[in-house]
Amino acid sequence: MATQFHPETEHLAGMLSRAFYQDPLFVYFFPNDAKRERQSLHTFRFMLRHAHLNGKVVCSSNNRDGAALWLPSDAMQHSWLDLMRLGLLPAFFAQGPMAVQRQLDAVEDMQAMHNTIISEPHYYLTVFGVEPDKQGKGVGSSILRPTLEQFDHEGMPAYLDTHNPENVSLYLRFGFEIAHHGYLPGGAVMHWGMLRKPR
Repeated sequence: MATQFHPETEHLAGMLSRAFYQDPLFVYFFPNDAKRERQSLHTFRFMLRHAHLNGKVVCSSNNRDGAALWLPSDAMQHSWLDLMRLGLLPAFFAQGPMAVQRQLDAVEDMQAMHNTIISEPHYYLTVFGVEPDKQGKGVGSSILRPTLEQFDHEGMPAYLDTHNPENVSLYLRFGFEIAHHGYLPGGAVMHWGMLRKPR
């Protein structure tokens, strides 16, 4: 039986591709400006499918303008079966082998850093994005705040990676602290690992 994916996946993947169009990590993954948005779709489809199956996707009130993808820390690993089932082959042909390898290497590097920062159970914010023309209008806060309050109630820490310096101050306002700051191996992209302890 074929895996049934969430009906909002396609729309949210498009929204996230637009939101991350100028993100330094995605510029590194997909350096061709004309192709980046289309190539990014495959990455976000995979991430959304994985989050729907193993974590949760928290959307804006209209399910269209923004989304945060959360995974419990015991659901972050991908087996090769996961990669194939959730869309590796279409991504391979649409993005090219070098772009796929850049993503796999970056995920491995970030996971290694992540593991040195926190080993106890926690939630991981894999992706958080808002439609570009809705940014700065409170959409992001309406998505993040209730979930973080829930984590506080559960006594659970949260962790995230970002590669955009403009995002750091946003996450600081929500109680995250910088746990790592430096270039990913190879010096291609600056990385911030940020940890939020429950309040």
